[in-house]
Amino acid sequence: MKFVKIDPPGTFCTQEALRDALRHRGGQTFLDVGCGSGALSRLLCDAGLTGTGVDFSARAIKIAGETLAPYVADGRYRLHLGDIYDLPANFAGVDLAISYMVMEHVHDDVAFLQTIAKFVKPGGNLIIAVPGRRDCWSFEDETVGHLRRYDRDDLDAVMSKANLSRISVWSIGVPTINMLFNLSLWMVTRADAETAKVGLSQREQTETSGIREIPWKTVFPSWVRIILNRVTLYPLFVIQRWFYRTNLGVVMMGMGQVGGDGSKHAPPM
Repeated sequence: MKFVKIDPPGTFCTQEALRDALRHRGGQTFLDVGCGSGALSRLLCDAGLTGTGVDFSARAIKIAGETLAPYVADGRYRLHLGDIYDLPANFAGVDLAISYMVMEHVHDDVAFLQTIAKFVKPGGNLIIAVPGRRDCWSFEDETVGHLRRYDRDDLDAVMSKANLSRISVWSIGVPTINMLFNLSLWMVTRADAETAKVGLSQREQTETSGIREIPWKTVFPSWVRIILNRVTLYPLFVIQRWFYRTNLGVVMMGMGQVGGDGSKHAPPM
């Protein structure tokens, strides 16, 4: 049976949460730190933004280039192979920076956010997504190079220490990701390529974390698109909005402003 890349339900929910955030924290230009396969960069480009993707995995950069080929060709998107810490100060000045499922891999998360913030214009925004809930630490965290998971208050505190303002933290993908969590973990434990990663270095695990191919988790038979698409999953997007302000998220998304008005937390959205 041939398997192809199709986003699972939780990823659709995560992407829809980003669309919700863009209505409040959008802009015209963006930087995607740890862009992986380029799926979120593609979402932003499809929404009309112009941007840059950065990743230290050469394989990820190659895949992202294929994902965003039309936007690369017309000059609306560029890719950079490298580490965010090594970029020159004038590398970018954007309205929005995003970094999804990256910060849990770095030792100093506050410095990580401060480094990204240097490339965001004053008044611009930073959107971060991380694995949520410490009590959900699992075998999968140990195969993909995670150093930690974040409770909602944890992410809020890190963003505050990084001097971001108008901070808001959402639990996303509830209850969809929560219900699929154990099934997803079971699929990882059955994949020989994933269990073999336990012995790799943390950097090696990190380099492949965003481009894994696990049957029935990240790749599916092509006919599954009939079931897994934005139209059929729309009810899940509506439901997850009821839970944004809870502590239930197995994935947490934080938003903060760079050089804002000094108020630490944003009003409810």
